[in-house]
Amino acid sequence: MKRIIALLLAMLMLGTLYTGALAAEMTDGVYVGQGKGFGGNIEVTVTIEGGKITAVEPGAHQETAGISDGAFAQLPQAIIDAQSAEVDGVSGCTFSSDGIKAAVQDALNQAMGIEAEEEEAMPIIEDPDVLVIGAGVAGMRSAIKACESGAKVVILEKTDRVGGTLGGGTLIGVNSVLQKEAGIEDDPELLIGDFERLNAGYQSRNPDVEYSWNKDLGVYFANHCGEEVDWVTSLGIEFTNRTPSQPTLYEPLSVDRVSSCKRSSLTDVVMGELQKYIDAGQASIVFNTPATELITDESGAVIGAKTDSGDFYAKATILCTGGYGYSEELVKRYNLENFTTTSSWFTTGDGMLMAENVGAVLTNMDFLTVYAGGLKTPESGLTRSLSIRVKDFPYIIFVNKDGNRFVDELGNEDGSSYDEITSWWKVGDNKVYIMLDQAMVDDLKAQEKPIITGDKDWANFDDQLAKGNILFSGSTIEEVAEKAGINAENLAATIEKYNTYAKNGLDEEFGRTRLMKEFTGGTYYIFETTPYIMITAGGPAMTDKGEVVDADGNPIPGLYQAGEIVGMANAFGRTTIGGVGNTGSLVWGALAGGSAAAYALGK
Repeated sequence: MKRIIALLLAMLMLGTLYTGALAAEMTDGVYVGQGKGFGGNIEVTVTIEGGKITAVEPGAHQETAGISDGAFAQLPQAIIDAQSAEVDGVSGCTFSSDGIKAAVQDALNQAMGIEAEEEEAMPIIEDPDVLVIGAGVAGMRSAIKACESGAKVVILEKTDRVGGTLGGGTLIGVNSVLQKEAGIEDDPELLIGDFERLNAGYQSRNPDVEYSWNKDLGVYFANHCGEEVDWVTSLGIEFTNRTPSQPTLYEPLSVDRVSSCKRSSLTDVVMGELQKYIDAGQASIVFNTPATELITDESGAVIGAKTDSGDFYAKATILCTGGYGYSEELVKRYNLENFTTTSSWFTTGDGMLMAENVGAVLTNMDFLTVYAGGLKTPESGLTRSLSIRVKDFPYIIFVNKDGNRFVDELGNEDGSSYDEITSWWKVGDNKVYIMLDQAMVDDLKAQEKPIITGDKDWANFDDQLAKGNILFSGSTIEEVAEKAGINAENLAATIEKYNTYAKNGLDEEFGRTRLMKEFTGGTYYIFETTPYIMITAGGPAMTDKGEVVDADGNPIPGLYQAGEIVGMANAFGRTTIGGVGNTGSLVWGALAGGSAAAYALGK
């Protein structure tokens, strides 16, 4: 408990203390600073000449390509121009921007001989009623609701800041103020009907897969998601597309319900509300303090959690620890042999394992939100730093290790085939090979459509081609097949058939009719791709009061959960629906916070 790191709200998102414009004379030299980004530490080299910043060069990092690109492209020059690390971040990549600025300030502090300032500790709430494990959106929403109910709350956070996992910035709400503004009529029963329809579709495509889902949770969500969207709207969340629409990747819903916000703004507005209770002395956050084990009493009730810094006790505990997308142990146990992930380094299934150890049952762990086209490079490890957005990508074809095509690569234009296409990345060793030739590459360059996401100057393409780990080339089909480890004879036959289909405009095997182009020789290219995980969809079974249950379906006294750990498949079945991740953090957080407070206070 003595390791508490207490930060002011502005510092929470930066992970360091800025000193603003240069306030002391700097010694010329080259300095390497570090700052915390979304995926981990960001390294930046800063050159000082004549007492001025003359170069800012980002180095090693694990930020997500395509999302963080703007920060790395724009901030170095902005910092040089301002001669300060105190510049505006780049919209859409707040955490990466903050990490770069923190790293630059670290380097500048070295140049000025300034030692890091110690931060004032946040007072600890004595004898809390509710212990929340995890300070993501779900954890913060849980704490707010518990405080509103009269409870005192301590939040244990594994990292040095709030916010948790960043996914997309979508929200979904039934009868929300956003729908009303747009004149859209909706009803919870319609969303429940969507859950059932999408599950029926999954079952028809996967008749051998047995699973169950808790419809009571889906009903609860349908009845409360709109009010949570209204809540963050009232707090001033920033939208990028306020008007509800259909999902962009997934099967359409019965009604337009999905709006897009700035994901960092969601964290900001929820933290702003929690700050009121922190300032009032009703809540506190203990940073850099991961929980390692739940504490139970003789009856089996959960009464707190262990950490390396000491034990924390409370009458009720809420697990808001996120998913397991960065856990090789759990992903390989339930899902995939080869994968990359956009999940952060801290999403390692801690809460699931802790809950399992006190009798919880993990359900639907074999289902998760997986996207096609991840590029697993040796330098990025599990972190998905590069990918190919395969949806509606011109020309490319998919083949397996046997050299055979297996699907219409683009599917239906409305996106309703995307789940089926992506499912092929979950088969076998989870490797799918994407093939094209030089004429296709030249055409894509002319259209300014880089194959690798965000690779506008094709530098990543050239770099990976030179390294030869996940991108292979050859002057013949046989040569490129051998390099990629694919059956060359079958691949040659596949290309011969596909060229006929492309010429005639109809794929006789899989029905593709769009964006086909014959392979014409020259240089052939093959990418080895794996799935990449955004959200895991399983977790401990729970009731519609947010109570974690045991194998007999009985609530484990004192244990609740909220956020990604709930498992979207447990609440909605085997569906993929835009917005339920972020909105679920709010809905389940409010549910668990209220239930835990009532239990703790004996109400």
